[in-house]
Amino acid sequence: MKFKQKNKKQIVFLEPFPTVMVYKIARLFRKKGYKTILIILLESKGASKEFHKGAFDKIIFFDLSFFKINLKNVHLILMSLVKKLKGLIESIISILKLKPYVIFTRGSPSWPCALTMKLFKKIPIIYFPYDIRCQYYKSVEHAIKFGGMSKFELKAERFCFENADGIIHKGYPRELEFLNGRMLGDKIKLSPLTLSFLPYCSKEFNVPINKNKLSRKDKEIHIVHIDSMGSVGPIGARYVYNTLKDLVNQKIHIHIYSRPNSISKEQLMKFFKEESEFTKSYGSLLKSNYFHLHSPLEPDKIAAEISNYDYGLYPSGPKTELSEYDLELKFSTGNKIASYLEAGLPLIYEDDAIFTGELLTNYKINIPYKIQNLKTLKKRLNKLNYSKLIENVKKARKDFDMNKNFPRLEKFVKNVVKDK
Repeated sequence: MKFKQKNKKQIVFLEPFPTVMVYKIARLFRKKGYKTILIILLESKGASKEFHKGAFDKIIFFDLSFFKINLKNVHLILMSLVKKLKGLIESIISILKLKPYVIFTRGSPSWPCALTMKLFKKIPIIYFPYDIRCQYYKSVEHAIKFGGMSKFELKAERFCFENADGIIHKGYPRELEFLNGRMLGDKIKLSPLTLSFLPYCSKEFNVPINKNKLSRKDKEIHIVHIDSMGSVGPIGARYVYNTLKDLVNQKIHIHIYSRPNSISKEQLMKFFKEESEFTKSYGSLLKSNYFHLHSPLEPDKIAAEISNYDYGLYPSGPKTELSEYDLELKFSTGNKIASYLEAGLPLIYEDDAIFTGELLTNYKINIPYKIQNLKTLKKRLNKLNYSKLIENVKKARKDFDMNKNFPRLEKFVKNVVKDK
């Protein structure tokens, strides 16, 4: 047994903080006989270490505190490194003992991905820009002014796109064609090996259709919104809470589940209670009997919990002076789509999410809305054939399934290794 374990091909995943999508991917590689290893850079507070053991044979934690890389934070970064020096040395030694078949490096930030490419030049490396920030900003100036990005990080991101042995992305299949002429400049030379691999459903997370929803008891509509949250807190997603205001005003119940990434569960809940700009601006919403904030759950528990509700909400980004240049609204898709389908829920989404809309329309589970017409959503929902929507959800999650699509990813990895 030990001999077999030693000879398994190692798939290494490097993430700032763990994501559900990478968990699902790693779990399938593990089932296929690969040895899966996760390297987490930041303090992991979104899901327990026990949960991640379900997908990884080995987990290496750096447990670094999160700081943006800039001159202002140099002393904080150095203090954090010194404080955790012993653990850092142990983690580095563990990494040096690895013999990766391939390394997946997930951004953002992209500088750890670039550093990995520099240090492990002989190993095939696949770059996974989880959110393609080039879609947000049309120029370097915009990225620095509105995104708070440093020139260091911008250079690192371009380096990754140009030097990775392969690139996977989770949006519109042709979205990488639109990188040039934006914040990363022109004449970007991408790896010839790229793969659009969406955040699919996992059979492990799918739950039976809930026939005892809350709406059956109280005869009211219940919508759930799930997301992840970092150190900025909910104030960074004003557009979501502006949308929720309109729904609550229609006496629609809203249920919120946020998963912390670089903060603790306690800090996440505190954001909604402590006196702040956010609680002052959205006080009436937070106090409404139709607004329900729930404690964070482990990723494998969320589907069963939210199956109690009627619909999943997928709002788009904020409408700002940058919106006309924002390709992210058009091309991206999020893991919450899979989470809603795993729970057996149809999706309500903002109609400028074009690629997401195309996906949902193909499965006939699409309920689009325009911001200006949001105030009439309840009337629309009351007219829908909900039973038909649920039947379509069942069909959708059979097709939008990671097991079904995994052979494409495994073949892609083999091609990357072969071409190295």
